[in-house]
Amino acid sequence: MTDFADLCLVSGRIFDGRVRTDRTALAVRGDRIVAVGDDASVLALRGPGTRIVDARGGLITPGFVDAHVHAAFAGVERLSCDLSSARNADETFALIRAAVEGADAAGADPDSWITGGGWSHEIFPHPTRHLLDEIVADRPVALSDAGHHTLWANSRALALAGVTRNTPQPANGRIAVDGDGEPTGYLNETAAELVGRVIPPATDDEIAAGLLDAQQYLWSLGITGWHEAILGEYNGKADCTAAYRRVIHDGTLPSRVSGALWIAPGLEEADVPALVERFVRLRAENAAAGFATSTAKAMIDGVPHGGTAALLEPYCSHGDGTGDAGAGELHFSEAAVHAFVEQLDAAGFALHLHIMGDRGIRVALDAVEAARAANGSGPRHHVAHLSMIHPDDASRFGPLGLTANMQALWAAPDPYVVPMIGEERMRRGYPFRSLADGGADLAMGSDWPVSPPDPWLAMHVAVNRSLPAPPDAHAATGGSPDVLDAAQALTLAESLAAYTSGSASLVLDAPGRIRVGERADIAVATCDPFTGPMEAVIATRTALTVVAGEVVFALAP
Repeated sequence: MTDFADLCLVSGRIFDGRVRTDRTALAVRGDRIVAVGDDASVLALRGPGTRIVDARGGLITPGFVDAHVHAAFAGVERLSCDLSSARNADETFALIRAAVEGADAAGADPDSWITGGGWSHEIFPHPTRHLLDEIVADRPVALSDAGHHTLWANSRALALAGVTRNTPQPANGRIAVDGDGEPTGYLNETAAELVGRVIPPATDDEIAAGLLDAQQYLWSLGITGWHEAILGEYNGKADCTAAYRRVIHDGTLPSRVSGALWIAPGLEEADVPALVERFVRLRAENAAAGFATSTAKAMIDGVPHGGTAALLEPYCSHGDGTGDAGAGELHFSEAAVHAFVEQLDAAGFALHLHIMGDRGIRVALDAVEAARAANGSGPRHHVAHLSMIHPDDASRFGPLGLTANMQALWAAPDPYVVPMIGEERMRRGYPFRSLADGGADLAMGSDWPVSPPDPWLAMHVAVNRSLPAPPDAHAATGGSPDVLDAAQALTLAESLAAYTSGSASLVLDAPGRIRVGERADIAVATCDPFTGPMEAVIATRTALTVVAGEVVFALAP
């Protein structure tokens, strides 16, 4: 008999991608969902070879889709010097020493680089080359911060890059210097590329290995699809497009994926037509290889941690205590932003825009508005991060058809940033409720490896506007807010919809729903968080992940 199910998930509670339903079970045959209902009706489809999984009351959802992730970079970093687990300076130094010892033990060339990243600004507000020199002086070392907008380099790395006291400060970047004018080894934004350009890029083999490692990790979190947020050479990192095409072709990447072609900062208005022509060609080549790349990514500004997010009003202070705080800068002229938004929109590309500052938001909204006026309704453009938005601009997203691509884990008080932007701007940041009520579509992503990719951590913050903290955390931050404006919280159902159907429809052109006939990309949680207090959402974990009908992850009992 061929009508038996291959897999039955029972005794759970189904969230169908939009709402929590009263259904408890589903059945899968091949790569498709063939039944959704109660336990009895689904178990009627079992046969001799059917796998039965008891969800034990856990929430059954569509697989999560990360709408903004750097999976290839993250995987390569996981296989190199990964500092993201360090909780203090000593643990950071220990991980760096272990990387150096590993390179020595493997007989690596004495001039080979130690690379990786994930160090925290809260642990190291301004790390210097001298700290790295004490660990390793002969090998070049270059380590990205967790946000991947700042590079920490030792003296050997600076020397190989030719960065000295006489090196001019680059546009949209900063080489930090000490009181004597010597580079400290701390480089922001485009300054990081001065070192990045001399680091040997990862090979396609290394990127492919990293990508598959990343896939395994994302599966453990219930993530069955994602959007690679940069395809192209970036900050010394190689283009990961060829690696994606390889693993898609050989079938080792069954997750649903898409990617965004990279618009490098500084693009001039006159160069936009050539960029559009090149992107149209790349889109066709990638589509022929089974890789959807009908999105273009641009960083309109930088990040608050580096004082490089473009603000309407100046920063209160600079994060590392050096230099003029200023108001940050755009990474392109306003004319260039208008040109590439309008011309890429006309060519059918969705714009995926990194924006952290309220001035950057306003410039981008004006550009999208002009594109809509010139071209009519078009692709679903999206803005990622959304940390600071002027109240007058939050209501513009819906009418312009812009999707809010939220990194909700960030919507919590940041003790490092509070002194830079002030309590009031911190408190009113990440205005998710205003965006939703204004008609904006919602999607979610992590920006991993910038921050952890666990959807349940992000959704906890989306509904609570904070992460659990020690009782003395308020005093430790000098009176910074314990929680962002609670009125800007989303409901748990809204958050789940954003991380499933919202992201899937935005970046994968897929429904992201639990319905008969849909592809069986499914996540099962360890509990049903709807039944407990919202403060306990953070305790939810992924128990089981199904990709195209195959169980690819199961939590150990």
